[in-house]
Amino acid sequence: MRFGTVARSLFTCICIAGTGVGYVWQKNQVYRLGDEIKKRESVLLAAEKRNTMLASQLAQLKSPSFLETRCQQYNLGLVSPQENQVVRLYEPGPEWDTKFTPADLQAQPQLRKSANKVVAQR
Repeated sequence: MRFGTVARSLFTCICIAGTGVGYVWQKNQVYRLGDEIKKRESVLLAAEKRNTMLASQLAQLKSPSFLETRCQQYNLGLVSPQENQVVRLYEPGPEWDTKFTPADLQAQPQLRKSANKVVAQR
């Protein structure tokens, strides 16, 4: 046998074996990543469930009936405000954002004052 033929055969076998090992390694990595994704999805699902539970608990704690019950329970003497005691502030729409840019507000002091009033009302 010639040395070239043996070397070529050996090189071909090594390439085929390397390709097989690489294929198995990549399949193993895909399997591991799949498991990791499943674990993270289960953690995400648990966090979403907890978030929903906490949101509903917060909504219950902020409800007027619950607050009124607590006020009576602790004898705080708090009552709801009358309609004439309520001040309603209206937030300007998107036209305000396009009307004035930060450069305009810095250049003209009267605009800055009116903008500060609007921000304070928000």
